[in-house]
Amino acid sequence: MSAEEQAKKKSDLVKREFVDAAKNIILNDGVAAVTVRKIAEATGYSYATIYHYFKDLDSLLLAVKERMVADVGAHMMSNDTMKFRDVSDVKRVNRLYVQFYLDNPHIYDFFYSYRFANQASPNYDLQFQDIWYLTYEPFVASGQLRKEDVVTVAKTIIYTIQGQLALYFSSNGLSRESLFQDMDNIVDYLLTGRGTK
Repeated sequence: MSAEEQAKKKSDLVKREFVDAAKNIILNDGVAAVTVRKIAEATGYSYATIYHYFKDLDSLLLAVKERMVADVGAHMMSNDTMKFRDVSDVKRVNRLYVQFYLDNPHIYDFFYSYRFANQASPNYDLQFQDIWYLTYEPFVASGQLRKEDVVTVAKTIIYTIQGQLALYFSSNGLSRESLFQDMDNIVDYLLTGRGTK
């Protein structure tokens, strides 16, 4: 391994340490608790070292967000969850998605409430389009859904879920049971044309 390759490998490892430390702070205490000093304490580096690897705190938090988006994708793809045959399978994977945020409310808050000061967070829709097409392929194959409508249906369901989670986390009276029931009703309506009885 050349000196240049070794330096890049070391740089990548240090960056990963900073990202992991910030991620752990978010998981345990929320994004508001993240500071460069706390990250430095958690990693054993001086806080000034962070700025050698990241332009600012937002750049580091953007790297954390990218890692967490990958975590959500990995969670959705785990345990053979990506076999879809009918509406019940779509409901199942949506429940996994919702449960991820119920188990990790600080991630939900970070994803949907934190505003990056110096840059826009990227649009992650493209990363999830393959999952959406896989999810709804049986409905396209059966003629229940047109392929060109898959992204619209997927976004409608995801945005509805995000809105429901916002209501749930803000203590506006939406119970966990109601959240799941409403989600199932919306999936039934969009994919079969009728709500749950």
